[in-house]
Amino acid sequence: MTYEYSEENVVLDIATPLVTSASLLLVCKEIDNDTPEDEITSFINSAHVLVCNTLDGYGISTALITEIERYLSAHFAVLAYPSVQREQIGPMSNSFFGKLGTGLENTRYGQSAIAMDPTGILKEFSDGKRRIRVRMTSLGSGIIAPVTSG
Repeated sequence: MTYEYSEENVVLDIATPLVTSASLLLVCKEIDNDTPEDEITSFINSAHVLVCNTLDGYGISTALITEIERYLSAHFAVLAYPSVQREQIGPMSNSFFGKLGTGLENTRYGQSAIAMDPTGILKEFSDGKRRIRVRMTSLGSGIIAPVTSG
């Protein structure tokens, strides 16, 4: 199946995220009920804006877009609250997951969102490729008359 952008397929409201705090907490173990609600909301809003601006309009089901948005929300949460990769007691030391410059692939949640995206747009976004939408409108028959010089 191919996914092409169409204004007719735009269904999301930028002001209404698809993900709730409770559904985010189910998948993202790096945050919990003690995480301030305004922080959780900011992770969700960031993911929603990204989804609205990159994936809405391609005919992806709302159920799948909701899951992608949830994992993107978790991705943003982990950037603020990174997972501990390794701890050492003496002398005390912590090592965290993640590398700069890897985009959405920096976290397992971002990788999951990329894997769920049937369009490949999130992978391109993560790789730093810019996607430009172009709309062409023809005002006439579309036939170009030859130009002669004399």
